Amino acid sequence: MVNGPDYHFLQTIPGFSCLSDEALRDLLVRCRKKKFRSGQHVFYQDDPMEHLYIVEMGLVEIYKSDINGRKVTLWHVEAGQAFCLANLFAGRAFANALVQDDSLIFCLPRRDLDWVLTKHHELALHFITCVSSKLAAYATLLEDFTFKSVQERLIKILLTNSIPDKDKIPVCRLSQSELACRLGTCREVVSRSLTKLKNEGLLDTVSTGKVSRIILKDPARLQGLGDPS
Repeated sequence: MVNGPDYHFLQTIPGFSCLSDEALRDLLVRCRKKKFRSGQHVFYQDDPMEHLYIVEMGLVEIYKSDINGRKVTLWHVEAGQAFCLANLFAGRAFANALVQDDSLIFCLPRRDLDWVLTKHHELALHFITCVSSKLAAYATLLEDFTFKSVQERLIKILLTNSIPDKDKIPVCRLSQSELACRLGTCREVVSRSLTKLKNEGLLDTVSTGKVSRIILKDPARLQGLGDPS
């Protein structure tokens, strides 16, 4: 509903907050909201792309895979973020989009997006910024995969995905399977790398049922190992 909860949600999205009321209304009336269940794909790699997506609630994993089932997680899209912009103008998806938590997602058809961009140039500038940030993210991923070892990339992921606990000790809650997907390797390689770092006194691992925690005991030394330059 225009000026309702959906309208106010769009106002909270970075880049959309500076749009005029008219531009937001034009955007909203052309969107439809769709529910996706955990484990459902929004689209697959090489699918024709016909919509821009904006996550209102939930979490979406963007990943690439090959015919052998190997998988690399590129990034995650959280509530308040748009995705599939570069895919949309390329015509086909260059990655897969998998819903990891039950999600509500706004879907804006390409033809309606074209109309809105033609009428509201300020939105086009925002989308150029979004595409540029993704290009920068891809450049960083390429650099890491090309020039960094598995251990260096693992340490970087641990450091950037850790949150201080009640004792202010950084803790990463990614499972070994999730780490393997982000590294583009197998779980056994992750296990060996974690064991090596654990034996060196740099971290500790705790598993309780399905909950995994990696405690970073010496973040400063880890930082040095992860960025030897």
